[in-house]
Amino acid sequence: RTGAPITNLLPDKGLTTVIGKPGSSAAKQNSAYKWHNRLPWSKRNILIATNEIKRIGSLLTIPQDVKESAARVYRKAYAKNLLRGRSIKAMVIACIYYACRTAKIPRTMQEILDQSTIEAREARKAYRILVSELNLKVPMLQPETLVPRFSSELHLSNDVERRVIEIIRLVKKQPFNRGKDPKGIVSAALYIASRELGEARSQQEIATALGITEVTLRSRAKEIQKFLKGEM
Repeated sequence: RTGAPITNLLPDKGLTTVIGKPGSSAAKQNSAYKWHNRLPWSKRNILIATNEIKRIGSLLTIPQDVKESAARVYRKAYAKNLLRGRSIKAMVIACIYYACRTAKIPRTMQEILDQSTIEAREARKAYRILVSELNLKVPMLQPETLVPRFSSELHLSNDVERRVIEIIRLVKKQPFNRGKDPKGIVSAALYIASRELGEARSQQEIATALGITEVTLRSRAKEIQKFLKGEM
């Protein structure tokens, strides 16, 4: 086969022959053009999803192969009727997030949500269904991978960044952190380290940057501080 490469980012994977737009006198060609380009709902659904994947992927500078992976997972979700009664855009966010996790790209779901109008609750539900129904294996997100970006966003020094990573490595395998959102651990470590080294950032600043609540930050920070003081 010659021509453009096969890609999951096109509704027909790039395999369809496209009939050129007709001239004004070509009535028969016009009829063929309209018939050929009238997409059934299955293809329109995939078209909407792949366009959204490409749009969000471009805004977040997500690599092409990861966008391809997200589109591939979306197709599987559609084939298994997981879109029935659910938002296309919510499932797109779930697929992008899963693809990023698999590729070990440190993007949080909140960062992806920020590029959409979908509510967080709807996207998180779509993600749970996606993982459960397709029996997907979700690699653990290592909290250390989030530190450089958020340290930069908060304008913290390299010394603070190193201390944050040190704290995370000390506490991440402790029982009180099992099953907890990695962003909670990172936010608490950022809060503690920035205060220790005289570059204090408020709980609100850190929580907003990481897309979590101040309540979560305070809870994780309290646990980590107790551990660091040898009280746990």
